Amino acid sequence: MSVDADRLLALFRRHLPLRAGSTELAFASGRDMPVWRNEGGFPIVAVRLTMFDPVDGVIPLDIREQEVCLGDDREHAPERWLAYVEGHLRAMPAILAHFGDGAALLPYDLFAYGAVLADAELQRPEDFAAALSDPARLAVMDEAARAAEWRERLEPLGLAEHVAAVRAMARPSIRLHLSRSHEVDDDARSEAEATSYPGQTRLGGAPDLPPDLPWPEVDGVPLTFVAQFDLAELAGRAAARELPAHGLLSFFYAPIPPDGARAHPVRVLHFTDLDALVRRPVPADVEPLAAYDIDAADELQYPCVDSYFFYESLLPEERILAVHRRRQQGKGGELIPFDRLEGFIAESDELRDYERPFHRLLGHPASIQGDPYLDVEIDTRPQGWDGWVDGTPEALELRRRALRWRLLLQIDAQEDDGLLLNQDGGFFYFWIPADALAVHDWSQARGALQCH
Repeated sequence: MSVDADRLLALFRRHLPLRAGSTELAFASGRDMPVWRNEGGFPIVAVRLTMFDPVDGVIPLDIREQEVCLGDDREHAPERWLAYVEGHLRAMPAILAHFGDGAALLPYDLFAYGAVLADAELQRPEDFAAALSDPARLAVMDEAARAAEWRERLEPLGLAEHVAAVRAMARPSIRLHLSRSHEVDDDARSEAEATSYPGQTRLGGAPDLPPDLPWPEVDGVPLTFVAQFDLAELAGRAAARELPAHGLLSFFYAPIPPDGARAHPVRVLHFTDLDALVRRPVPADVEPLAAYDIDAADELQYPCVDSYFFYESLLPEERILAVHRRRQQGKGGELIPFDRLEGFIAESDELRDYERPFHRLLGHPASIQGDPYLDVEIDTRPQGWDGWVDGTPEALELRRRALRWRLLLQIDAQEDDGLLLNQDGGFFYFWIPADALAVHDWSQARGALQCH
């Protein structure tokens, strides 16, 4: 039995508009009947959420209107369901406070707590109001709703039973945006570089090093300075939790591997005393990269579609081997539909800018072709790709070992004003094993390149 619409409208009119802090909930504008039933018989309310300037409390900064479905009242006794709505409205100030500043808040979010109706002990408006004013209970319902949403999203991938593991794949990243002034001549640019402070975050140019430290090299090959990061500036970002909180983290690489080597030598150096650093001129036999300033932005990423084994690894080993054998035999086969996986990744990444160039610190790598994680793992084998037979237990073990690598830094050879690195428009990666990153053992860093 459904609730009378007039009673529901009267209930909302008793409570709306309501104000909590700098946020107001009211009926949507221009509606003769702000409460009605849709074609499916569900009760709908049209509401407006207004965020005011927190200082003066008068100037509206954002207004969002939405038609909100209140659920199926026919599943509950009318009086109890009305008590739920009454309690929900009484608890609205606590619900608004639960969402904080409401930067991404929509009216629908405020009414997404119908799960309390499953608690038979809640009968009166004050019962529901108390339950919906409890931050711990709201947090539990939020997490349950997120888990249900994720199960639904992962069902087409065959991963509905692995919600927690898939969500754990998301890694925070620091996207790096480069800027370089072309309005000044070389003398002015040199003067600007000379007045910058030691340990300043930047890419290219001349590095800041201890005066008594020999220029970084590997096996007698002097390396090219790539970038340096003032870690104290990054310390508040989610991705930087894996880095030291202070000091300078500097990256050097060899643009061309030595004869007979597949990997590009790299060095990652951590200097703890910025006051002891001095600007070091680049040796004559090293071609420097152009100097850029760096602006940082936060991202949250999932492994790209070329790194599909992150997702496949959650499935039973025999299923993985069987499909990989079919692929090796040219018979195709997918454990996880690639097109749906690509859609899932694009939908799940947060704050991510998909426009090149892709310069980033930590997170997951972008790919030119193939899985960057597998590439760096193969580079650790003396024989490289020789003897690689996809679909074998040995190949499967290599793929599993590849998941241990963590991206430290990715530099895109492509930049707005041409090639940044002397590669063919690809990506250069600085890698480190997860256990080495955990203890900040930079000596285990490795370099790898993907290019066209």
